[in-house]
Amino acid sequence: MKKTSKNLMLIVFLLGIFIGAMDTGIVSPARTVIANSLNIASNTSVWMITIYTLAYAVSMPIAGKIADKFGKQKIFTISIIVFAIGSLLCGLSNFYGNFSFLLIARVIQAIGGGGIMPIATAYIGESFPPEKRGTALGMVGAVYGISTTLGPTIGSALLSAVGNSNWGFLFFINLPICLIVVLISSRCKDETITKAPSKMDIKGSISLSILILSLMYGLTNVDFHNFTNSIKSTTVYPYFIVFLILLPIFILIEKKAEDPIMNLNYFKDKNIAITLLLSFIVGCGMMGIVFIPQFGENVLKIKTGSGGYLVTLMAIFSGIAAPLGGKLIDKYSAKFILILGFGSTFIGSLILALVTAKNPTATSLIIALAFMGLGMGFTMGTPLNYLMQIYAPKDETSSAQSTLSLVRSIGVAISPNILVGFLTSSVKDMPSKLMEVIPTVKLPNVPGIPQNINIGQGSISPELLDKFKNADVTTIFDACKDFSNSMINNFIPMLKAKMQGTKLPPHTTVDSLITNWKNDYLAQVDATRISIENTFQSVLNSGFSNLFMAAAIIALIGFIITLLLKGSTKKFSM
Repeated sequence: MKKTSKNLMLIVFLLGIFIGAMDTGIVSPARTVIANSLNIASNTSVWMITIYTLAYAVSMPIAGKIADKFGKQKIFTISIIVFAIGSLLCGLSNFYGNFSFLLIARVIQAIGGGGIMPIATAYIGESFPPEKRGTALGMVGAVYGISTTLGPTIGSALLSAVGNSNWGFLFFINLPICLIVVLISSRCKDETITKAPSKMDIKGSISLSILILSLMYGLTNVDFHNFTNSIKSTTVYPYFIVFLILLPIFILIEKKAEDPIMNLNYFKDKNIAITLLLSFIVGCGMMGIVFIPQFGENVLKIKTGSGGYLVTLMAIFSGIAAPLGGKLIDKYSAKFILILGFGSTFIGSLILALVTAKNPTATSLIIALAFMGLGMGFTMGTPLNYLMQIYAPKDETSSAQSTLSLVRSIGVAISPNILVGFLTSSVKDMPSKLMEVIPTVKLPNVPGIPQNINIGQGSISPELLDKFKNADVTTIFDACKDFSNSMINNFIPMLKAKMQGTKLPPHTTVDSLITNWKNDYLAQVDATRISIENTFQSVLNSGFSNLFMAAAIIALIGFIITLLLKGSTKKFSM
C-alpha cells in the first residue's frame, strides 16, 4: 500500500475508534434526561446502556471473523455505515419515536460499533513493521483512552449547548464523522489479508451469541456483596444455566467447524491465555473511572456534576501515556509497559484509598489521578493489542482482537457490581452517623414536660426522602435542616396539647414560647453545618476507600500475572 493511502486509512481507523469509544460514555450523563423525555422509569432507562453493551459484545467476534474472511477495510466501512444508521435512528427517537424505538436503534448502533475497534486495531497493527507497531498501536490507545474518558464530559457539554429537550444531538454528532470516514475509505484500495473462502460458521456464531448474552446479562445482575441471595434471582440463575448448558455444545461445534468463529486454541497457548486474562483484569480495573467524579466531588466539596473535569485530567495523562507506551514497547517490550501500567494504577489507587479518602486534599487527589491516568494509558489497549497481534496467526488478527475486546467487556460487566457494593455498605451507616451529629432536642423548661425527645418521631415526606437520597456533600446540610424542621413541626401539635393549662412564665404565650424554642433549636442545627458536611464526607469516603483498595488489589493481580508473560515474541501455532 502506498504511503499516502496508508496515512489516509490510519486517519479513517482512528476517527472510527474515536466515535466508537466516545459513544460508550456520551450517553451516560443524558440517561435521566432521556428517561424523563420518554416518560420511563429510571430503572428501565438503564436498558439503553445495557442493550448496547450486550449487542456490542455479541457483534465483536462475528465482525472480527467476517473481516478476516472478506477484508478489514470493507467490513470496517460497513460497520461505520451501520453505526451511522443506528445513530441517526437514535437521534430521531428524540422527536418521532418512543423508548422501544430507541432500544432497537441502540442495537443497530451497537452491531456497527462492535466491528470498529477490533478491526481498526488489527488493521493498524499489521500495516506497520514490527519495529514501529508499538508506536502505531500507541496512537490507537491514546485515541481510545481520551475519547472514552471524555465521553461523559462531551455529553454534558453538548446537552448544555442544545438543551435537555434536544438530547437527540448526542447521537447526531456521530453522523458527520461517519460520513468523513466513509468518504476517505472509499478513496483507498483494500489490500488487507483475507482468508481463503470457507463456509461461515453459522452454528458457532449463533451459539456464541447466546453464550455471550446469557453470561453478560447474568453477570450484570449479580450482587457480589450478597452473592448467595442474588444468585437465586430469576434475573441471574436461568441465564447462568443457559450458559453452562451451551458451553460444551459450543466447544463441540467449534471443534468440528471448518473455520470456527472463535479459535479455541487461543486458550491452550499460555501467552495468549495470559493476554486474555490481563484484558479481563484491565476491563475490571478501568470501571473504577466511573466513580472518580463522585469521589472528587465529595473530596473537594463541590456540587454534583462538577467532577467530570477530574476525568478530563485523567484523560490528559492517559493521552500522554498511550503513545509514549507504544514507543517504549518498540524500544523495550509490551511486558515492561504492562508492569509500568499496573504499577502506576496500583500506586494511584492506594493513594486514593489510604491518603485522599482519609485526609481529603486536592493535592493528593490530583497526584493519584495522574498515576491512574498514566496506568490507564499504559494498560488499556496498546500492550495487549500488540501482544495479541504477535501471538495470533496473521490471517486471524481481527478475530483475535475481537476475542481480546470481548474478554475485556466481560470484565467491564462484572466490575461495577463489585465496586458499587463498597459504597452501598458504607451508605447504610449514614443515617445513624448523621443523627449523632444533629443536636438533641431539649424542650422548654416547663413543668410536666420531659426535656428530651427523639427528633426522629413522626413521618418523613417522600420529597424529603428524595432530597436525602440525592444529597451530596454540598446539599446534605440543607437536607438535614429540612429534616429537623419537619420533625419539629410534626411534634408541635403534641407539644401544644401538653402545654395547655400549664403555668407559663409571665408575659409568655404558648405560641411565642414554641416559636422561640424552635428558632433556638434550628440555630443549634446551623452551628453544626461543618460537622454534618464532614460526617457525610467521611462516611462516603470510607466506602470509596474500600472501593479503591479493591481497585488496587485488581491492579496488583494484573502486575503479578504480567510477570508470567514470556519476553518471547514467537508466533502462536495451530
